[in-house]
Amino acid sequence: MADDKVAGVLVTDTQMRRIHHPSDGSADVFLVTPEERDRTRDRYADWLSSHPSSL
Repeated sequence: MADDKVAGVLVTDTQMRRIHHPSDGSADVFLVTPEERDRTRDRYADWLSSHPSSL
């Protein structure tokens, strides 16, 4: 991933309920509930984009 030799990597839990999709300079994280999303967002707030749209 880091050296652009592998793409399309997904890291999941064993039930594929939580998905982490790293990409060049960012990542997408899919979680089970809005509450889990909010806790994760708050915990890693320093990692989020400062752009008004959060992108």
